[in-house]
Amino acid sequence: MTARIANVTFHADDPAALARFWAAVMGYPEPERLTPEEEAELRAAGLTDDDLAARAVAWDEDPTHQRFYFARYDHEKRHRNRMHLDISPAADRHATREEVEAERDRLVALGATVEKVLDGAWGPYDEFAIMMRDPEGNEFCLQ
Repeated sequence: MTARIANVTFHADDPAALARFWAAVMGYPEPERLTPEEEAELRAAGLTDDDLAARAVAWDEDPTHQRFYFARYDHEKRHRNRMHLDISPAADRHATREEVEAERDRLVALGATVEKVLDGAWGPYDEFAIMMRDPEGNEFCLQ
């Protein structure tokens, strides 16, 4: 048996809003709300409106695609992320600079911000990536 990544989990002030952002980034459908039956079952178990709003998911239900999970986190972030996502507008090859820049513009329109542009060389290889933050400040790179 080997392990697999079940979720990429984000601590979030507003899980639903961050789930909508990442669903749009990844081309997933708008995150679904609970069905009336699910909500009734959770309320019968004692969950409140606040409890129900404390979690959200962005996923297209394709088991080959990554599932993103968002949970309310009520503590101040004091350190930078020790891990971040690298995303690309091209799934099957290295994206061109033009594709990366166009994707940057799309993500900024969704609410991301540009942190820093890496434009240079790493040994004999060209390096072009854009360090970004999602609407809640989580770091990711576009390459």
